[in-house]
Amino acid sequence: MRERLTIRKRLERWIVRRGLAGGLSFTRLLSLGAIARLSRVLADLGYYALGRNRRLAIQNLSLAYGKTKSPSQIREMAREVFRHGSRSAFELMLYYGRGRIRDTCELVKEKEGLEHLDKALGKGKGVVGLCAHLGNFILLGLTLNSLGYRCTTIMRQMRDEQLEEMFTALRNQMQQITIPKFPLSRSVRECLSWLSQGNILPMYIDQRSKTGAVVDFMGLPTSTATGAAYLALRSGAPVLPMFVLRRDDGFYKLLIGPEVEVVDTGKLKADIHTNTARFAKVVESYIRQHPTQWFWFDRRWKQFHGARG
Repeated sequence: MRERLTIRKRLERWIVRRGLAGGLSFTRLLSLGAIARLSRVLADLGYYALGRNRRLAIQNLSLAYGKTKSPSQIREMAREVFRHGSRSAFELMLYYGRGRIRDTCELVKEKEGLEHLDKALGKGKGVVGLCAHLGNFILLGLTLNSLGYRCTTIMRQMRDEQLEEMFTALRNQMQQITIPKFPLSRSVRECLSWLSQGNILPMYIDQRSKTGAVVDFMGLPTSTATGAAYLALRSGAPVLPMFVLRRDDGFYKLLIGPEVEVVDTGKLKADIHTNTARFAKVVESYIRQHPTQWFWFDRRWKQFHGARG
């Protein structure tokens, strides 16, 4: 059934599509230095113009850091979150606009922990990547594929079909392999098949899940996606944290952490909850090392919004 849209919604979608097309055409002409300067200016403007996003970021940061950071420090962290997100988006538009995967991966100047990945892949069951919307997460699959690994991403189809077609064309141009999130049963089968072929499957567990397990994350209970735990238990694939993090010089480091132990007692439901809690703590440890590189705009602790901070 075709989605019925209001005039306002149609206009919003048109603006997004035109903005993406224009951004891809414009940024491809810029240098990385120009991208860094321009994105910072636009981020600082966005910090004040996008009041809803600013308030949400500050509220989330207050929930996580309110006991250790002052209000002024939290506001400055929020500004840095805007700046990092803006720069990352412009960097991606630059290289997607040029359409060459080699150029994109030139942003990643350092690779650490590939020995952990090679050892885990040597077990022949694939690898479940323990990931977050941290650093420039879209570079993760691109970088691993450029190094000769096979890595895919689970994607949720956008409601805007024309925008989805634009992103699909961009992903195909950059040789990105994706698995549709829905229908869920088919997605699970494809994920298990992908792992059984000895490939890498990044799983992002840092955003709120309506049907997840309630576990501690950043010191607060919140519903957390259980897909990584379920797939690891079903497939027997080892689990490794993996991120692409911005360095002080503006370039990135691919970081692969040591294998995370998967608890398997044979009681699937309990094991899913136990491992989801363990995985959340691992992801949290990386976020706390690079807090301004995380996506603080998700209603991660929805039940606490308005109650604290």
